Amino acid sequence: MTEINLNGININYQLEGEGKTIVFVHGLSDSLKYWNVLTDELKDQYEVLSFDLRGHGDSSDDDSITTIDLYQDDLYQLLTALNIENAVFAGLSLGGNVILDLAIKHPEMVNGLIVMSSFPEHSERLEKIFDEFHEGIDKGFIEFYDTILPYTLTDDLLLKHKELLENIKFKAAETANIDGIKKGIRAGYGFNITDELNTIDVPTLVIAGREDNLTDLEIQKKISDNIMDSELIILDNTKHNILIGRNIEKVLDIINEFMLKID
Repeated sequence: MTEINLNGININYQLEGEGKTIVFVHGLSDSLKYWNVLTDELKDQYEVLSFDLRGHGDSSDDDSITTIDLYQDDLYQLLTALNIENAVFAGLSLGGNVILDLAIKHPEMVNGLIVMSSFPEHSERLEKIFDEFHEGIDKGFIEFYDTILPYTLTDDLLLKHKELLENIKFKAAETANIDGIKKGIRAGYGFNITDELNTIDVPTLVIAGREDNLTDLEIQKKISDNIMDSELIILDNTKHNILIGRNIEKVLDIINEFMLKID
């Protein structure tokens, strides 16, 4: 992994492989490591770029008011610095917001989109959930983790991996950037690009968990319904976290099949 200074912060990134470029953008409170289960496989066929959003992982932050557009501009600056002229972009949740915003602001850079568990607009329902997250993180990372976890994994996985998830929670608490997470939550308030989605004219996949009770199917359908060349793929027995063990091979197949359609 490498650091580069852009937009007044240090951005931690990982660039591997050769061929068509796929850029991966993680979600709230995660890091580029979230994508390793995919990039470790895909780097043998493609050039893959993953990075830590500002205030996440090993990327630094500054005193700027964090918005989706600022995350998007960080990504744009990173692509420009790395001489990546165009790519396919995959993003989960907050990362999905970022790549949709990039596709609207810099369409020349985008050959395709893979949007996972995301949302195109701030709603009353999402606001209540964001408020829950805020209340949790205000008390500390442990409370935030306990608040967000039931939204990410199905009940069977929560029960099966209870001990492992507890260990992950306390390990993650040691390095969590509380302020970065708070800023990431706040960035979702007021976000609304639904009316601009029809300007996106590249192949787009929207991948959703059928049981996702955070960004539910109705709000994810707004993405696919408003992008002309789009397809909605629904994964059964899946909540907000798409990359659970039983989905990995399926998601890899979906990505590889999608990449064959990209010039």
